[in-house]
Amino acid sequence: MHRVADAPRCCGGRARCRCARGRWLVAILLALALVAAGCSSGGEEAAPELPIDAAPTAPEPAPSEPDEPPTEELDLAGPAPRVQVEEPPPPPDGREVVVARTQQLVAQAVQAAEDTTLGVLVTDEHGREIAAYQADDALLPASTLKIVTAAALLSTVGPEARFTTQVETTAPIDGDGVLRGDLVLVGSGDPALATDEYGRWIYPARPRTPLASLADDLVAHGLTRLEGDVIGTAPGFVGPRRAEGWPDRYFSSFDARYASGLTVDAGLETILTYPEPDEAGEADGAPELTDPDSDVAADTEQGQATDPEEPEDPEDLGPPDVKVDHVLDPAAHAAAELLRLLAERDVEVVGEGRSGEVDAPIIGRLARVDSPPLEELLRFAVQRSDNHLTDGLFQAVGRIRTGEGSWERGDRALRQVLDRYGIDHSGAVFADGSGLSRDDRVAARLLVSLDRVMYAGPHADTWDSLMAVMGESGTLRERLTGTVAAGRFRGKTGTLRDVTSLSGSVHDETGPRYHLAVIANDADGPGRWVARSLMDELALQLSADVAGCTVTPGELPEDPFQIPRASIRC
Repeated sequence: MHRVADAPRCCGGRARCRCARGRWLVAILLALALVAAGCSSGGEEAAPELPIDAAPTAPEPAPSEPDEPPTEELDLAGPAPRVQVEEPPPPPDGREVVVARTQQLVAQAVQAAEDTTLGVLVTDEHGREIAAYQADDALLPASTLKIVTAAALLSTVGPEARFTTQVETTAPIDGDGVLRGDLVLVGSGDPALATDEYGRWIYPARPRTPLASLADDLVAHGLTRLEGDVIGTAPGFVGPRRAEGWPDRYFSSFDARYASGLTVDAGLETILTYPEPDEAGEADGAPELTDPDSDVAADTEQGQATDPEEPEDPEDLGPPDVKVDHVLDPAAHAAAELLRLLAERDVEVVGEGRSGEVDAPIIGRLARVDSPPLEELLRFAVQRSDNHLTDGLFQAVGRIRTGEGSWERGDRALRQVLDRYGIDHSGAVFADGSGLSRDDRVAARLLVSLDRVMYAGPHADTWDSLMAVMGESGTLRERLTGTVAAGRFRGKTGTLRDVTSLSGSVHDETGPRYHLAVIANDADGPGRWVARSLMDELALQLSADVAGCTVTPGELPEDPFQIPRASIRC
């Protein structure tokens, strides 16, 4: 199992790691080459485990390495899957009827949505076109771009990979539990790192890497007093914290967050305000009993009510008032949150939580925490359309494949994967990984080709599990429920105020039969509903063909902004 850990620390552990990019890039290439060769979590750790009371050890000298990174970047994908191993069989009987009906449906939608820019492609599982309209035009994809990011991660490190966040130290913990140095919180791009408060009050369903486990490990090592700072850092993650093409309104709506290789709580500060106890509660020494099945009620019935002099847990007073705000420096916020968790565990901290450089050599590692498997992160990102999660993964795949985590390198990483699969990405723009950016561009053919490749590759089952299912899960849960398309269409939706898009496949237990993508731009008027009707009707009619149902085309409606609805009998 591959672990997406931070880059090996450069300069042999000396103060102020400012060595050339080539040093840590070569180390990453070596470590990940082991993974490609089939090793399990491979490679040496960046720093040794540091037992309590251990004396500092001199770091090994750094090997001589070139100052420039290799000219050829790492290729982790392995052999490119072959979409078509042999000549495809002849089309099944009745295929010409499906082709004619589908092409007519697309033509009617194009006419009805004359002020909307459409890109449409429908193929069968062998890549034979069923219908196409401006399929090679690069358009704003909205959140359908997330499947490109997901494919890049899945193809690069596999579904079981995990991100690792570590706590390193510049000094040992002495016999009295005192650490006379700094703790360094080292991120590797895990976008799921979170506090318990975020998991409970903000987004319980979101996959979570518990930051609290790091604090618990430090206390388990015997830490009682920290005389230095907690410093947050994310080696190799550089560049601006917001992507090109993100309007300011995305931040006011919390659709966009500032990015970093070390982020806690999805880039948000969680502010909890608990209610004050009322006079009756203070007099009784316990909260009012309103639930006869509660633990408090059970204790009271047994004569074990809370001691009036014992301080109350704020959470016993009821749910807090919850507010969130953006974090401008995610690494500093992560360090401050770890410091807070240590203080809650009665660790005396003299310094502060901050980001920046480490002014003393790293001598060892005291704690680590691993994220949930990548498959779990990708499934949530795709099905729930989580922007922050996907943008974090976008920068992380840039870090893994090119040695640098940034928006620019995320773009490069996606193109590397598409090149390996022989998918044309001319005209495409990957300004971010989520599809929020107004600069993003993707063609319908790219989305369809990628879907076909992933279903033909070694991660086909995982890929299928990532998708929202029509009428059942994710952003498609409430769509076309109770129809023939429910359970048969799997894919990804995309929505901006002037964009609506859909990409996916139609199949049952026999495997994919049709792949489709519809992208509608300038869809802020009637064209949005025409495009959505086209998506639904394609999903219905293609699902009906897969299920062996009878399809009777509907008559053209009088409303010029409508397309005909077919009658389906199964």
